[in-house]
Amino acid sequence: PNEYVTTTVAGLTFRFLAGNFFQNNPYMLPVMVQHVLDAAVQQHASPTKNDNDPPRRMTHLIDCYCGSGLFCLSASKTMDLCVGIELNERAVGEARENAALNDIDNCHFVAASAEAIFQSPDPVVGTTLVQDFPRSQTVVVCDPPRKGCSPEFLEQLYAFQPQRVVYMSCDPATQARDTKGIVANGYHITSVQPLDLFPQTRHIECLMVFERDEDEREGRQESE
Repeated sequence: PNEYVTTTVAGLTFRFLAGNFFQNNPYMLPVMVQHVLDAAVQQHASPTKNDNDPPRRMTHLIDCYCGSGLFCLSASKTMDLCVGIELNERAVGEARENAALNDIDNCHFVAASAEAIFQSPDPVVGTTLVQDFPRSQTVVVCDPPRKGCSPEFLEQLYAFQPQRVVYMSCDPATQARDTKGIVANGYHITSVQPLDLFPQTRHIECLMVFERDEDEREGRQESE
């Protein structure tokens, strides 16, 4: 139980304690990570609705339920700033060590419950808070346990209003439950991708991508 495992995913080295959670299919893991990255970095239309305005790139990433930093660190090359949050303090320590191991300096990790990240008073870097992230260029990646996202996390997510939510789930039933609330709070589904990490079993991973409805964002801002 005190042994460490070292593995490489998409050119990055990850070191984690045996027994801590890490996806255990080394053949499908790079495929899954690439799907998440492709969804996270995709540019989106300018919120001004002016056809002459170029698409905006996503610049900030929040990785909720981040474990030892798999998605957060993998996205670091394409983002200006990434922050991961994880309840398991040992996993957060591993995420920080993995960032150093791969010479990544634009990822920061917080040991707390997932909903705490949106209102954290602690600066991510310098004096920048998560609340300072540009909403129209921020993507939230969440990979919760089988029980899905907590109601508290979802309420904070709705209030934060990121441009995009990239939701990886190991239980499509709880993901479908959470999807109902996400869509009801101003998002639409842009893609659904099942991933078979556990062949010949009933278990799958499922990636869903949600994009913010601009009309909904404008309506909330006007009401405020």
